[in-house]
Amino acid sequence: MKARLVVIACLLFLCVMGLVTISVAGDVKQGDKVTIVTPGTMARLCPYPNCGQDQHITRIPKGTVLNVEGINEVKAGMMSVTWFEVTYKKKRGWISIYDTDRQ
Repeated sequence: MKARLVVIACLLFLCVMGLVTISVAGDVKQGDKVTIVTPGTMARLCPYPNCGQDQHITRIPKGTVLNVEGINEVKAGMMSVTWFEVTYKKKRGWISIYDTDRQ
């Protein structure tokens, strides 16, 4: 058990340092479905990837299933964040992988 925790800690350290990337986003492709898992209506539909807090088009409720129409990786410091292009209620925009079941 202790050895497993050491391995996990080392992998997390390498991810933070940007030496290793662990991502399930690579499994997601255009046409796949993603589900919003962020509580309430906290998930934001953005006009472009990585938009600011007050720049969103609308909010998307938890449990909403969306079709992935595009994928964009945005470098944020030493990390990279995946954004999915989707359409929600006839409004096209971008959602963060962290708002979905693919995080």
